[in-house]
Amino acid sequence: MSIRKNKSRGVRAEYEIKKFLLENNYFVFSKRVSQSGPDIIAIKGERAIIMEVKNTKLSNIKIKNTQINSLLKIASEITNKTVLSPKTILAIKFSSKEAGWVFISIENLIFEDKIIKKQQENLLELSKGLKSFI
Repeated sequence: MSIRKNKSRGVRAEYEIKKFLLENNYFVFSKRVSQSGPDIIAIKGERAIIMEVKNTKLSNIKIKNTQINSLLKIASEITNKTVLSPKTILAIKFSSKEAGWVFISIENLIFEDKIIKKQQENLLELSKGLKSFI
């Protein structure tokens, strides 16, 4: 599978989340594909969400500890410089036959890569999974 197809699928997953957050009155920042940092930052009132979004057709996905720790670092910077205390979330879309989303709240630094397996998680519809965080 080409890198272009992977990025395209990832961009579509980000768009789904961005659209959902906008429909729920969040102000949403999203980065360009080539930029580093979190995929989505969303703010509504005193609530803030920092999110890394992944999409895969496979039954598992490896998340690098550097990506997760980067989210926590940015959340810490925002907390230190504003009145906001963002939630950090890893959103994974499994887009095979039994498609669905997994949302994981990230609260602590991790020191090794994390593998998320589809069969170990309860797959949710986007609205049901993300609603618990907003």
